[in-house]
Amino acid sequence: MKRKPIVIGVGLLLGGIGLANFSQANVLFDNGASTISPTVNIGAARNQVISTDGIGHILIVPYYNVQAGNATLINLVNTDTVNGKAVKVRFRGASNSDDVYDFQVYLSPGDVWSANISRGADGRAALTTNDRSCTIPQSVSGSFVTARLNPRLTGDALAAETREGYVEIFNMADVPPFGVNLAGAGPAAVGGQGTGPGAAPFGAALATANPLFTATKHVGGVAPCFSTTAGAAALNALQNDPADLGAAYALGLRAPSTGLYANWTIINVPKSGASSGEAIAQLIIDSALPSQPSARGNLVFFPQTGAAATTPDFFTADPILRTSTVGVGGVQDGTGAPYAGGTVPILVASNFDLPDLSTPYYGFQVNDAQRPRFQAEAVTRRLATLNVINEYITDASIGAFTDWVFSLPTRRYSVALDYRPAAPAAFVRAFTRLGTRDYFNASNTSVVNNQICVNTGGLTFYDREETTLVGNNFVISPNPPAAGFRLCGEVNVLTFNAPGGQSVMGAEIARTDFGTGTIRDGWANVSTPGLSGGLNNFPAEFGSLLVAPNGNGLPIVGKAFTRAGNGTVSANFGASWEHRYTRPLP
Repeated sequence: MKRKPIVIGVGLLLGGIGLANFSQANVLFDNGASTISPTVNIGAARNQVISTDGIGHILIVPYYNVQAGNATLINLVNTDTVNGKAVKVRFRGASNSDDVYDFQVYLSPGDVWSANISRGADGRAALTTNDRSCTIPQSVSGSFVTARLNPRLTGDALAAETREGYVEIFNMADVPPFGVNLAGAGPAAVGGQGTGPGAAPFGAALATANPLFTATKHVGGVAPCFSTTAGAAALNALQNDPADLGAAYALGLRAPSTGLYANWTIINVPKSGASSGEAIAQLIIDSALPSQPSARGNLVFFPQTGAAATTPDFFTADPILRTSTVGVGGVQDGTGAPYAGGTVPILVASNFDLPDLSTPYYGFQVNDAQRPRFQAEAVTRRLATLNVINEYITDASIGAFTDWVFSLPTRRYSVALDYRPAAPAAFVRAFTRLGTRDYFNASNTSVVNNQICVNTGGLTFYDREETTLVGNNFVISPNPPAAGFRLCGEVNVLTFNAPGGQSVMGAEIARTDFGTGTIRDGWANVSTPGLSGGLNNFPAEFGSLLVAPNGNGLPIVGKAFTRAGNGTVSANFGASWEHRYTRPLP
């Protein structure tokens, strides 16, 4: 199948129907009638947690890789058999979490969307899919985009920056099967719409079909999408910003419920190897009704267009996109002082930049420039860890190698790199201070080789007989940790005992090589205390926040990947294990 290029930020005409954009995009608190199915809470008493079952509203795939013959396969599943899902998919690069590819997928009830990411002929990562679910734009197969990457890079050095990273996936909105009552749409006292004068309350489900649902629902194994006049009109209308709840309902959207999960596999055909994992799932729950399995989040639909996003400070904590250096929450230098690296915004936000992991997904009833900071902190707090623990195997007799992947998917909402200075050596860190608990500031981060690095508390290696390696010497445990090392890049790969720089995953972008002496197999503990301090003055809807006496930790997810050989049968074997963690106080 011939790939059709996709360009991030183009003003997607999609055949156009001449609709004018609404005046402003919004995060919308859906307090309309809840007679949509399944009936789950859309009240204010909500919280965001990591889903222990792997199904949720928001997903994070911690690693994709197309280096050294690797390809990454992603399956995205909608377990909701009633509602469709309007899903945002965004790939971010391993160096500094820059956007390298994003688009929207419209999953029908019970639907699966799948894609292959591999290295294209131009050296960049490229996505290929023959899936029949609807997407915006119509074709999402193509090479990843370098427009947001370090502009000083050229050629393969630039292309390489797309070949590793991680993936963010958001259920922006549900797509219910029936339309809703729009009578009497008007502003209410709290972030939503009034009650209509008709027989059915505003937002109540009607008997008429939802045109967007019809366009995206599979018929005979194929979603109609743009192939019908009505379908094209419903999908083209999504170029418009829903300025209020009535406008969102008119587009066929409702508050997002749970139901998404994703699996990912990194496969290497030349080396006969494969490793797989599950996306980290975040779930909105009803704090007041713990017996209820989930709740609805805020409507966070933004058009997939390159038009400038209105009031981005309301919707993101990303310091690259925020517009102010004044006051709490303004872009600053990591010490609390205003940003001196140049004018802000560093980059004008487009609609396609949203939503992100800091977009207020719950506990939000009015647009407020401070809410993204608290949202980013709440998500970071769920992922924060004081220690990352796992096994490693590097026994030379079986040709074993081990890589650990450390992904920090929320770091971008505290610190980002400003590429505007003329010389790479002068690239500047821009910070957004989060709500009350710091995770990244000028004291624990630095810039090395054009990547932001964060300090750790060191590594300790253990063999299977309680021998411990610290630095270059063996000691009897317990013992002090090894000298600290830095995690550089947004997705760092730690390679153990790799002769000639071999890496299980072929990692190149952000890699650290460690030697463990004669301790070839065992386990290791990476100390990640992060910063300390914090106050219990979170907005109530974001949950309590206590001072963490042992540090706030760092938001890390990832896995260990191993590969070994069997010379007798000339076979390679691989395995992957989730990291284990110790957490700071909630």
